[in-house]
Amino acid sequence: MAQNPKNIELKLHDVDVLTAGIVAEFVNSILDFLLFHRSQIPFVYKTYKYYVEKWDETNQTDNAQESFKHYQLQKQRSLAKETKEAISNMRELIRTTFKSSKAVKSLRFLFGNNTFMPAESYTIHIPHTSISKYHGDMHSMADGPMNQTLLQLLTCEDLYALWSTELKATNVFLELELMTHGKEAQIEAWKLIPKDVVSQLPRSCKNVHLHLLHGNGKDNAGLECCKQLAIYEDIAILNLHPTDGNEEVCMKETEQATGWWQADVIVRGFRAPKYDLWSN
Repeated sequence: MAQNPKNIELKLHDVDVLTAGIVAEFVNSILDFLLFHRSQIPFVYKTYKYYVEKWDETNQTDNAQESFKHYQLQKQRSLAKETKEAISNMRELIRTTFKSSKAVKSLRFLFGNNTFMPAESYTIHIPHTSISKYHGDMHSMADGPMNQTLLQLLTCEDLYALWSTELKATNVFLELELMTHGKEAQIEAWKLIPKDVVSQLPRSCKNVHLHLLHGNGKDNAGLECCKQLAIYEDIAILNLHPTDGNEEVCMKETEQATGWWQADVIVRGFRAPKYDLWSN
């Protein structure tokens, strides 16, 4: 049995319309944050990605003599590239899942040698009922709201209390809880591995739950001005609105039809050697 979960609320500020694409970007930003602050990459992801991709450009003109030192350098750079590519693939899988499903209830990142004995677990709870179905797959947004959300993590005392011990380079696994009602065939196309039983966390595992909360702080009545149009009067006359009872039953059925899936992408943490790896 895992430790008592540490629940942390993350408010999504200044996000008027929450779409599946925007939530995916928030999740990817949290992944980047965890990878850096839990010592799985030596820099923040954007900087790490920049250096690794820069090697590909310089390798075209690199005529250095073969030596043991040169071999060590190329070996470490190869490992760094594998980590960067795995992070990129995991980020893209998250985007694709949110875009294709729009029904991600929660997901978690497991840090450890395997999914059965992870050292740390970070579960992100998605405000799926707040995700708009009428704004497409919009995912671009200003950096301000994203940075405000990450700042909440950066200044969270509970996290730093859990991070009192350094985490060695290890594997990072991704598991997703999806609402699978009527979508089993589509899920198979994503090449996610179904899990019949959710892995129980060991007592030694640090168990963190991040709850994304969406609230734009605006009066909902102000956003419903369209209901004054004649079309809404026609709908009311024809009594086309679903009854509250039907809505409640539908929501309960959707909530119950969930399943856990494991991504086939595994990020292997990279710990940079003491010698200079980053200069050309």
